[in-house]
Amino acid sequence: MSPALSELPPPTISFASDNAAAVHPAVMDALVAANDGSALAYGADAWTDRVERRFAELFGTDVTVALCWGGTGANVVALQSLLRPWQAVICTDAAHIAVDECGAPERFTGAKLIDVAAPHAKLVPEQISEHLHLLGDEHHVQPAVVSITQSTEAGTLYTADEVAAICDTAHAAGLRVHMDGARFANAAAATGASPKALTWQAGVDVLTPGTTKSGSFGDETIA
Repeated sequence: MSPALSELPPPTISFASDNAAAVHPAVMDALVAANDGSALAYGADAWTDRVERRFAELFGTDVTVALCWGGTGANVVALQSLLRPWQAVICTDAAHIAVDECGAPERFTGAKLIDVAAPHAKLVPEQISEHLHLLGDEHHVQPAVVSITQSTEAGTLYTADEVAAICDTAHAAGLRVHMDGARFANAAAATGASPKALTWQAGVDVLTPGTTKSGSFGDETIA
């Protein structure tokens, strides 16, 4: 008989998810260093201040940073800060918030996801425009946020110009733009664009930078 799955040794290397990988040694060293002594909780500490200053340096502007647990939690909190229960999020049908996060965004925000079929998992401005006729109709949820993933679930990339085009269309209709930066560091490296060019300079309102997938220890950020 074949051994049960639970009896098999774990793989030496797993490519199933970045979340299955070990924490980067530099991150673990930093955790050990932070564990020395005491610090006030709830953001009134030197470590939180350091995070905010590092984000400001990375993005070239003042950044408000909220720390939370995991990518799903970050996406939920980010979207919840932008939505009312009668509103909706336009995203692709491959988006993490529509597929991989197991209903958490709709459950905890109380808002609906309008997930549209998108070639290669990339949203285009025309797909936003197709749903703007719902605005002002009291019988339908009101689109309020556009959410895009960078890099996408298919591994494709949004250029800075493509992000800007999406943001221009959304903002013209009064919608906000959320970027799920699940693999944001990879996108910046692959496109050669700076973090600021791919986000706030292109018009992105809220970013979840994907720090868990960049080697951190379970934590995530909202910027």
